[in-house]
Amino acid sequence: MIELYQFWDSPCCMKVRMVLAEKGVEFTIRPIITYKFDHYQPEYSLLNPHNLVPTLVHDSRTIMQSGVIAEYLDDAFPSPPLRTSVPITNAKIREWMREEEEFLFKLIVTMSFNTMMKLRVKVFGIDKLREWANFHPDRARSEDYLHRVTAPADMAAVADAERKFRWHMERLERQLTASGGPWICGDQFTLADICLAPILDRIEYLDRSFLWAELPGVTAWYALVKQRPSFMAAAPHFDDRMWGPKKPIPAEAGLANFA
Repeated sequence: MIELYQFWDSPCCMKVRMVLAEKGVEFTIRPIITYKFDHYQPEYSLLNPHNLVPTLVHDSRTIMQSGVIAEYLDDAFPSPPLRTSVPITNAKIREWMREEEEFLFKLIVTMSFNTMMKLRVKVFGIDKLREWANFHPDRARSEDYLHRVTAPADMAAVADAERKFRWHMERLERQLTASGGPWICGDQFTLADICLAPILDRIEYLDRSFLWAELPGVTAWYALVKQRPSFMAAAPHFDDRMWGPKKPIPAEAGLANFA
């Protein structure tokens, strides 16, 4: 039995859902609503002491960290393979997996927080956010979260993140040219493609697809990956996405309007 503890509108969770879809593996979703701080509830802390999503439980064995989960699933369910038999290609796959984890994910956090997550206070109200924040065991961190979510958007930080993200997209363009495509590491769809696809999905939802404008290789790659059944199965439905540039908050903000 496979259980996935996850939040729908999380690129890290989408990554794992894509791997599961590619493998054709059935799994049970255990919802973790992060803006309600479900991931700091004692029961979840026993599973994941870092209080992060996703967490995979396979036959009572727990695996944490989305990239590790992706590699574990590729080992546990080897068909179809999402890595190759060529060591140098596998090294390149891991390189792009790390690029996503260490650089791209941090950049989308900056862009997401300033263009999406600050809308929570308009929808739920500060009293409800404070009530949920009380689940966080670290009072200083929960107060910092409340301060950041209510402070004005830091558009200078967003602009800096955009500039850095564009640099990585130009690097991806060169990689696609060098590999010969159509996928990041050549003619085989791999974990490298799965790790980057949710990042571009989030950027597109933030209405910032201009960050790969005039990069034909990246544009073609993303169009191709969006056609895969695993992408379509794993991408959040519109109703499950947080509010943002493409999903305005309800006309009358408030918890009663939350679907």
